[in-house]
Amino acid sequence: QVYVYGDSLQSFPIAIVLLDDDFVQKWAAENDNDSIVLDTDESKRQLTEIVLKDMIEKGKERDLMSFEQVKVITIITEPFTIENGLLTPTFKARRYAV
Repeated sequence: QVYVYGDSLQSFPIAIVLLDDDFVQKWAAENDNDSIVLDTDESKRQLTEIVLKDMIEKGKERDLMSFEQVKVITIITEPFTIENGLLTPTFKARRYAV
């Protein structure tokens, strides 16, 4: 899950990214980096850099302007659900809860 938010007071959008642990392990194995886990701050910092770099590359491939590019991301481990209050019953993100 990825939630991208554009704040009129900022010059760039931000993203909240939920990474699946299975995906992280698969990606780490494919990229010869077996030390990445979501449990440590250092690994989250590494993953943040990796994901942000990938998002910027994908944005450039699609000709996004610099102000359209995500510049800051936060990695979370809890999915957006109705039960935890991050989604509405119609599956929309609760902006002020996120």
